[in-house]
This record gives sequence, C-alpha cells and structure tokens, in this order.
Amino acid sequence: MKKYQIIILLSIFALINATYLSIKAYDLLWGASSMMPPSSFCDINTTFSCTNAIVHGKTQIFGIPFPMIALGVYPIILILAILGNIRKRVLEAKILAVLSFFGVCFNAYIITQEVLYVHSYCILCLLCTAIIISIFLLSLCIIKNQKK
Repeated sequence: MKKYQIIILLSIFALINATYLSIKAYDLLWGASSMMPPSSFCDINTTFSCTNAIVHGKTQIFGIPFPMIALGVYPIILILAILGNIRKRVLEAKILAVLSFFGVCFNAYIITQEVLYVHSYCILCLLCTAIIISIFLLSLCIIKNQKK
C-alpha cells in the first residue's frame, strides 16, 4: 500500500501550501497584519500572480477564498490516507476517491474562473490541482488493485 504513503506525502505538501495561501488571503483581504509581505513569491507578473487570483471575487465561494476551503479538506484527506495505510483497507481509498473527485471539480471551477474572469493564474493553486488529481488517480489505483 505504498500508494497510501504517497497520498500522505502529497496531502502534507498540499496542506502546507493551503496554509500559506490561506494566511496570504487573510492578510490581503482582511488583515494587513504585516504577517507576510503584500505580494507573494509566486507573483511573477500580472498573468501568473497568486495575489491577483486569491483576492478576486470570482475565485471566492460565498466570500471565502478558495485556499481556506482547501485548508479544511486536506486534513481530512491526510487522516483518511493515514487510516488506509494503517488498516490496509480499500474503504478509505473509496472515500478518498469521492472526496478528491469533488476536489478536482472544485479546482476545475476555480481555474475556469481564473481563465474567464481573472486572467491571472495562481501557480501554487495549479500545483494543488495537480496534487488533487494525483490523489484521485492513486485512490482509484488502490481500489482497482484491491479488486484483483
């Protein structure tokens, strides 16, 4: 069940990423607490700018920046992957598949908003998209291998 271990590592990395982006979003939208500089290290230009993507209203869900939603999901994914790794069961992979599928759909929505309205792309968010797609595919592999 090495796939669970890979999911654990991916979810830890995604959790760190979501934490950084959530703190950044909080500071940009509500805080100005000088916890972080006003721009992000991933603000390369106006096209590739985490800051521009995070603060735009079209990338928020009911006023909540999308990294904060990810910050709530990745701990659940991490716990499920740890349980699956310990118990060596496929049940956790099935739950991970469903949860990560919705994550893929959510990320597709956010990327669509960036393409259609924001015209600015968050590199770290695109990385998280790659991570959630990987988690989805790995969970499907665990399910498929269990059926053999």
